[in-house]
Amino acid sequence: MWRFAAGQATGSSHEKLNQPCQDRMVCSLLAEHDTLVAVVADGAGTAGQGHQGAEIAVWTVSAIAQLGVRAGRRDYAEVLREGAVLARQRMSEAALERHVPIRDLACTLLAVIVAPVGGAALQVGDGVIVIGTHPPSWRCVFWPQKGEYANTTFFLSDESALANAAIAPLPDETLDVALLSDGLEALAVNFASKSAHEPFFRTTFAPLHACNASGEVSTLSESLTKMLTSPAVRARTDDDASLILATRRPPTM
Repeated sequence: MWRFAAGQATGSSHEKLNQPCQDRMVCSLLAEHDTLVAVVADGAGTAGQGHQGAEIAVWTVSAIAQLGVRAGRRDYAEVLREGAVLARQRMSEAALERHVPIRDLACTLLAVIVAPVGGAALQVGDGVIVIGTHPPSWRCVFWPQKGEYANTTFFLSDESALANAAIAPLPDETLDVALLSDGLEALAVNFASKSAHEPFFRTTFAPLHACNASGEVSTLSESLTKMLTSPAVRARTDDDASLILATRRPPTM
């Protein structure tokens, strides 16, 4: 059975400007199907209503993913693609209602479905999706998508969003899943080798691996949030930070 923890923190750079956290995330366990659905979106710093776009994205993609799973669908990659298409459509409708261009709602998108057999991941833009297998080791499903210029990426609001989307099946042996917004890339990935930074995941997953529970472990979610606001993390990033950790390994206790 899956168990998970999720933490989020507003970046110090946004706090200084009295700006809200532009990340949004949702993690759901469909217990009757033993299936995990997790989504993270990061509103673009240059988008005036990026947090609203991120809100639309995570709840739309999560809802479509859950509907697909409950309907018995196993084409998980296509389900996630359909969720992303509908999310972009709803962002476009929201932009029209607000009389702003859709780029004002720009956000990145990370999403996974992991079933007892099979699963899929989708990514538009930066941030990282990491999976773990047995024995404990972790790898990035995709490398963060960067744009043509420094500090740029792709967004779900782009006309070419779905053409640029990275979509892949997940192996049956997936035991751990992590989704994190780009504010944590400096801690969680090794840019030189383009790989997951295993000490980060070994440390952050350890309490969850030791826990005998199912669903969200609220105490660990609180601990993750405290970690994301700690001086050690703030010294490495001033951006918003979101982190979802989920596992179905047997407890190590």
